[in-house]
Amino acid sequence: MDCTRLDNSKKLVSRKSPNDITSVKRQIKDISQILKIQGRFNIILVDDVVFSGNVLKEIIKSFYENGIRVVGIRSAISTSQSYDFFNQKLKLGLKCGCLLGEDVIDQICERDFYFGIAQSGISILRDGKILKSPYFKPFGNPVQRASIPREFEILFSNGCLARSMFLWKFIEENSKKKVFIRDLPEKIVNTSENDRVLKVLEKGFEFYEKDTNRNNGERS
Repeated sequence: MDCTRLDNSKKLVSRKSPNDITSVKRQIKDISQILKIQGRFNIILVDDVVFSGNVLKEIIKSFYENGIRVVGIRSAISTSQSYDFFNQKLKLGLKCGCLLGEDVIDQICERDFYFGIAQSGISILRDGKILKSPYFKPFGNPVQRASIPREFEILFSNGCLARSMFLWKFIEENSKKKVFIRDLPEKIVNTSENDRVLKVLEKGFEFYEKDTNRNNGERS
């Protein structure tokens, strides 16, 4: 299956078809029909990381509505909270390779902190369109999405902007052409298709660098 969750929503959307709200429902319906033709009505879901478990709960609900029962989950990593929940709710429970302790604050993926990388960031609904939001300012919220302490959100965002600039400078130098927002695999919030990627990043970096310097001056 190909799906991810819309920010602040229970809605699931496809990464391959980000503007098709019904794509995940159709995937589950099609899979369910194939399973029932084969005489299979119980399945186990496999995921890389189970953190809050909210996406899996929605998938389990959708399969149930299509006559398929999810009886277990297998994952590489799981939080103890999700581990306990699914082991209580599912016949074959949840088994994982690594069980995170209760003191773990968050689980993050490096790609979410680079600008313009395919499938990075979280999907958000804006003016009827689904856009991507990297986990740093001015495009996203590192406090909400990555549990970055609020006092470090600007400094952290500057680091993400600087790394993204380094990446896209390297890409432009080796491709011998300028890269624009329209060339990216997914549309990113707070950008226009005719903007040059490096200019967008440099503008954000300059703004937040000034903000960081101003705050440092106030603290000193």
